[in-house]
Amino acid sequence: MLLKDIRGRTLPAVEVFSLSIQALKNHLTKTVEVRGVCVDDRKTKWVLTVPAIWTETAKCFMRKSAEMAGIPSDMLSIALEPEAASIYYQTFPPVGCKGIVKDGAKYLIVDVGGGTTDITVHEKLSNGTLKELVKATGDDCGGTSVDNQYIQMFIKIFGRPFLNEFKDKFPESYLSLIRGFEATKRTIETSRESVYENVAIPFAALDELCKAELKEDLRTILANSSQADRLKLYGDKIRIKTEYAKSFFKQTNDQIVSLIQELLLEKEVLHIEYILLVGGFASCELVQAAIKSHFPGKTVVVPEDASTAVLKGAVLSGFNTDHDYISSRVMRYTYGMEITPNFDSKKHDIKRKIYIDGKPYCNKVFSPFIMSNTSVNAGKEICKRYTTTQQFQNSHNLPIFFTEKEGVNYTDDETCIKLGTVYVGIMTPTEYLRHVDVKFHFGGTELNVTAEDEESGKQCKTSFEIQDFLLTKK
Repeated sequence: MLLKDIRGRTLPAVEVFSLSIQALKNHLTKTVEVRGVCVDDRKTKWVLTVPAIWTETAKCFMRKSAEMAGIPSDMLSIALEPEAASIYYQTFPPVGCKGIVKDGAKYLIVDVGGGTTDITVHEKLSNGTLKELVKATGDDCGGTSVDNQYIQMFIKIFGRPFLNEFKDKFPESYLSLIRGFEATKRTIETSRESVYENVAIPFAALDELCKAELKEDLRTILANSSQADRLKLYGDKIRIKTEYAKSFFKQTNDQIVSLIQELLLEKEVLHIEYILLVGGFASCELVQAAIKSHFPGKTVVVPEDASTAVLKGAVLSGFNTDHDYISSRVMRYTYGMEITPNFDSKKHDIKRKIYIDGKPYCNKVFSPFIMSNTSVNAGKEICKRYTTTQQFQNSHNLPIFFTEKEGVNYTDDETCIKLGTVYVGIMTPTEYLRHVDVKFHFGGTELNVTAEDEESGKQCKTSFEIQDFLLTKK
C-alpha cells in the first residue's frame, strides 16, 4: 500500500509509519538521556496505541512498522485507545464521574481523535476488571474531517486546481493553512457572542500565487468570491463568520451522535449512565454540546486531562498485561482458515472440486473458528486440528481470513478478507498423514497463534505473516 504526500509523491505505507515511530522513539531517547537515563530497547516495555475499530491486519501492520523502527517485537504490546482511557479512569476516576468505579457500573468511552471516533462500552466487574459489552464501533469522523470542510471553503474560493498548485509550490505554507484552523477550531465556543473567528493564514504565499495564477491579489479574489459575505481579510488572517465556521462541524458531529445512538439501541447498553469524552478533539465545545444536547438523560463528562488519557492509560497497561484490566472482549469479525477438505457433494460447489494425489478435495473453503459478536474471555484458546494432504509434507500453510458477513462459505467471497498466513513446520515429515493442533489465542488486543504436533506433543515452529499488499512497494 502506498501513501501520497501533499505533492502527490508516494512511499510505501510501512516505511512512512516506521519512520514516524522511529522519530518518536529517537525523541524519547534523547529526552531521557538529557536527564541521565539510558534507554535500553531490550529492557524497555513499548506500548503502541491504535483505534479499537482497526482490523487485525492494521494492528499487525503497526507491529511490523514498530519492528522496522527498531522496537523488539517481544517488548512491544498493542493497546486499544478507548480501552487505555478506560483503564486510566478506573485508576484515577475523573471529577463528576466517580460512579464508573462501582461494581456493575456501565459506561461509554468515546475517543474523539484526529482521524477517527472510537467507542467502547465497559462494565466494571466485582473482581475489579472490565468487561466489554458490545463490539467496539466508530468511523472516520475525527478532527481532520472538520479540517476537510475548512479546505472545501478554499476550494469554493480558488478552485481545486489552484489549491493543488499551492500544495505543490508552497507545501509548508499549505500545512500552515491547516494548522491555523487547527488552532482556531478548538476555541470556538457555543455561548460566545462573537461574530467572527480569526484564522491565521500564510498570506504572503497565497497572495503571491493569486497574482501569478489568477492575475489578482488575494484581497480582491476574496472580495469577489462566492464566500465574500461569510469572510473577510484582516491583516495576515481571515475572519470567518462564527455561524459559518460552526457549520464545518455539523457533518462530523452528526456522525458522532449517530454512532452513539446506534450503540445505545443495543440491549446490553440500555441502562448506560455515563458517557466519557476523551481524545484530542474532545476539548472542542461544539462536539461536547452536540453530544450533550442529543443525550440529555446521560451524564456526559469531559475530564480535565481528556487529551492525554489514552497516553496515560497506555503507560498503565504497559506495567501489567491487559488481562489484568480487561477480562473479556467482543469479537468484531468472524475469523477462519482457508482449508481444503475432502469433497462432499452435499455441501460443496462442484466447480470447486480439485484432485490431490488422485483424491477429491474442495478448494478455498472458509472454516470459521470464532464468530463475530462473540464475547471471549482474555486468554481464550481455540484449538483446530489440521491434517497434511501430501506425503512427506514438511509444513502447513494456513491462510487466515476474516469477514463481517454471516454465512460465508468460501474465502473468495467478496466480503472475506485475507489477514495473513500461519506457517507451521511439520516435525519429522513421513509418508503418512500428520496431525497438527493449531491454537488461536483470543481475548487480548491481538490474535496470537501457536501449534503442537499431535504425535509427539511438542511445539511446532510457527510464524505468522500478514497479507503482503500492506508491506510491498508495488
